[in-house]
Amino acid sequence: MKPLGLGIDLVNVNRIKKLHERYGERFLKRVFTQEELEYAFSKRYPYISLASAFAVKEAFYKAIGGYSPFRFKEITLLRDLESGNPFLRLTGTAREVFNNRGCQKVFLSISHEVEYTIAIVQLFGE
Repeated sequence: MKPLGLGIDLVNVNRIKKLHERYGERFLKRVFTQEELEYAFSKRYPYISLASAFAVKEAFYKAIGGYSPFRFKEITLLRDLESGNPFLRLTGTAREVFNNRGCQKVFLSISHEVEYTIAIVQLFGE
């Protein structure tokens, strides 16, 4: 497999908190999937998880080659139940663009601290 794309994004956690405070549920429902919201709000401070999901979505857009015609909610950040490792689920147009560009595998890494979260997404294919 060869690398086909690389994306990185850094998100200020407080920015996500302020967007939620300003736009409420409308913001959350537009950007995040139900699984992402459930995971985040099961945590003591949900904004780190929300910022991580946001960063992953932005990094994926960059890795795929720019803003294609798909929505944030077509990219879902999930975690393996046993290992806790993050992975992506792509649906709809995001999945189609991924396949049409010859992508077969997604590698991602997320790191965070109190104020910032960062995500790196790398796409591979033949």
